[in-house]
Amino acid sequence: MDRLVKESNIAFQRWHSVRYRDIRMSTEELDALQAMFPAYRLWLISGEIAPEIGQTSPEYDEANTNLSNPSAG
Repeated sequence: MDRLVKESNIAFQRWHSVRYRDIRMSTEELDALQAMFPAYRLWLISGEIAPEIGQTSPEYDEANTNLSNPSAG
């Protein structure tokens, strides 16, 4: 959460509330996340991925890393 606070104008308490209190994210938080993680924009907005145009998700990236590392898992 430190990175979120440092790289956005959003306070720690707001990020904490969104993460742990099941409070919905505002467009301000979504804009901050999209700026920090441009490869996840489509996933953040729609839950979909399009690897062919560089739009993935954290889960996709982790699975892809494990596939290219024979000793993983």
